[in-house]
Amino acid sequence: MSDTLPTVWSADAHTLAKHAILQRYLEAWFPILTRQAAKLASQRRKAPNREILSIDGFAGPGEYTNHKAGSPVIALQAALNHSNSFPIPVRMLFIEKRKDRFEHLKSVLAPLLFEVSKSKNILDAKPLWGDCDSVLNDLLDESEQKQISFGPALAFLDQFGYGDVSMKLISRIMKFPQCEVFSYLDYKDLNRWITDPTKATAFTRAFGSSEWRGAIDLAERERRRFLLTGYKSALKDPNRGNATYVTTFSMFDKNSQPLYWLFFCTNSLRGLEEMKKAMWSVDKTGEFRFSDEDNPDQPTLFSKTYDPAWLADELAKRLAGRTMTVDKVKEFVLTDTPCYLFREALKSLETGKHKRIVVVKKPPGRKSGSYPEEQLQAIELKFEQTLFRL
Repeated sequence: MSDTLPTVWSADAHTLAKHAILQRYLEAWFPILTRQAAKLASQRRKAPNREILSIDGFAGPGEYTNHKAGSPVIALQAALNHSNSFPIPVRMLFIEKRKDRFEHLKSVLAPLLFEVSKSKNILDAKPLWGDCDSVLNDLLDESEQKQISFGPALAFLDQFGYGDVSMKLISRIMKFPQCEVFSYLDYKDLNRWITDPTKATAFTRAFGSSEWRGAIDLAERERRRFLLTGYKSALKDPNRGNATYVTTFSMFDKNSQPLYWLFFCTNSLRGLEEMKKAMWSVDKTGEFRFSDEDNPDQPTLFSKTYDPAWLADELAKRLAGRTMTVDKVKEFVLTDTPCYLFREALKSLETGKHKRIVVVKKPPGRKSGSYPEEQLQAIELKFEQTLFRL
């Protein structure tokens, strides 16, 4: 996709929704990762030899003409204004390759850098002029040369189009267990240019293989499904993307035409849970989609809602006859359903009018229908074979 936008432009509704997801996730991610790093350092009785990185690979000008903050400002404010003090400060990198936008970004960040200098939550906040792929590969090369692990890191790769973030780059980042990628893939342009042979190299670079060609002769809706599932599979392929868990969010325009997808890659079940919470904060139906025509103050009409009642029925059907610990049920919910509110669903199955699970193992003193985080491995449930107990 050719970037023909001016230095600063107006943020659309779907961009604001994307940034709302990013902000919600960063507010959860910062304290979690810094506490984990501090705990690890304490166990080793030495300072951590890694740094916590928040990377914005396509930082842009830092603001929009309609007075909305860009992703670098959102990241800085998420750390500066956080209610918690981080035990280990975060280092922030803001990468932008267009010189005009880079200069504008520096002017936007300048007033915040004084606050950064006084903050214990931020180690450094540095705008870098350069190409995202080159800058990040240089950082990864440096970590390999020094034989130190990269990150923990969250790389927000909000490219223009589909060709600037290679599957190879994602793979290099994701091979480190505490690294995550939150990226953008422009379906509208993928669909538009899929038959253009001059774009084939970019397509293959993005997918890490040429299997995308299987979508060329498909009808639009089938093509969309093929590309979405194919790219998600590529991200989880150990020979390509290296991600253990992947979840997606779809963006549509005001005419309900598909625009692009957001992909979140992580090796942490906790990270997946927090990103699902962030996505639910934007789309409370659990469909993980946003349209420019949607009014966030009104319920989405004619849309399935993946609420705890739906999840309870789904668990009863799909896990019938199985015996599982609650932590395994939680993993199933996070990886195999759109939901994350497993406690509410399990409570209704255990204590509701039609009981569909039996507690076969529990810790002493455990209250019926309760699933404390520290007891998830100790509570074992059996799902009934039939939908309703007679």
